[in-house]
Amino acid sequence: MALPRDIEIELAMARDAGLDGNDGKARVCARRAVAKAYAYSSLSGLNDGLLSSIQCLNIISESIEMTEEIHSAAARLMTSVASHTGGSISDAPVEDALIIITALLRK
Repeated sequence: MALPRDIEIELAMARDAGLDGNDGKARVCARRAVAKAYAYSSLSGLNDGLLSSIQCLNIISESIEMTEEIHSAAARLMTSVASHTGGSISDAPVEDALIIITALLRK
């Protein structure tokens, strides 16, 4: 599946950040890629362009239209190092983002 250019750019920045050892930036870029895909999807509402990446991930993680795999990927991406309270933090943010993006762009 060919992804929109803006999503590809965010995923490329996430990959580059991961290769540079900047895991925080990799997660941020992966979150932004998911938010952009969310904006293209049928889940997005009229005013959802004003939502943050975390808010988009929260909606995705709670959507009954999504599978458990997608819920888990969204939960991992939402977990930040600063507020880590036991949930798992994504150690593969690009892969988690692609799981979600693929599902969103199919809808």
